[in-house]
Amino acid sequence: TLVNFYLSSSYNESQGGHRMHIGLLILCGFLIGFILIFLGMGAALYIGCLITIFHLSAKTAAASALVVTLPALIIGTLINHRTHTIDYHRGNFLLKWALLGTIGGSLIVPFTNHDLYQLIISVILIILASTILWNSISHSRKKKSSKLTAKYFPPFASIISGVMVGLAGMSGGGPLVAGMLLLDAPVAQAAATSSYIRIWTTLLGVGLHWHTMTIAWQPVLFMALGTSLGSACAPLMMRLIGQRNRKFISR
Repeated sequence: TLVNFYLSSSYNESQGGHRMHIGLLILCGFLIGFILIFLGMGAALYIGCLITIFHLSAKTAAASALVVTLPALIIGTLINHRTHTIDYHRGNFLLKWALLGTIGGSLIVPFTNHDLYQLIISVILIILASTILWNSISHSRKKKSSKLTAKYFPPFASIISGVMVGLAGMSGGGPLVAGMLLLDAPVAQAAATSSYIRIWTTLLGVGLHWHTMTIAWQPVLFMALGTSLGSACAPLMMRLIGQRNRKFISR
């Protein structure tokens, strides 16, 4: 993999250009790692960067992004555990549904062609966007989640999150954050608990797909370095800003 990386046309440049790519990988990792822990979502940005900036294939980018995500999730969760930000009771409730979704998503993969795969991912992203938008509107109007929504939507959102990991190699943080917010969890707690859940779904996703994964290890290593730094800064930043500003930034 390393030989192919060095011989690829995207990186067959001068030493100065090579250093620029390394710096850009670390910078992208830092920014996305910060967002990932600060908001509890955004790992799909890894896939976007690896495809559009570094010209990896969609399949390789998804697999690589899944591996890059792990350092951020582990570091962020350890820091949030020390500050007692994680709601383990709600988190474990959503975790079991997310794990079922991850297994289900991985079982679908052999039976999907390219067009069906794209359709499923599109539906997942539409559901994700719609739920976050609805939740943002309802919270801006200071409405609490209805009992019906709080009972049925969080498990459904967790299943969607798991399917995103098992089927598409995406992190699945958005549905989990939306589910936690619909359980009327504070923004910081929703983000922290989402990171905790995704450690296990990501590990399961990597384990289920390891034999078919194509990972670009050198971009992963440099991006993981930046990701580790960004994820370590995010909880510290959340402690420095006020609750009102935190909600404004999150929205």
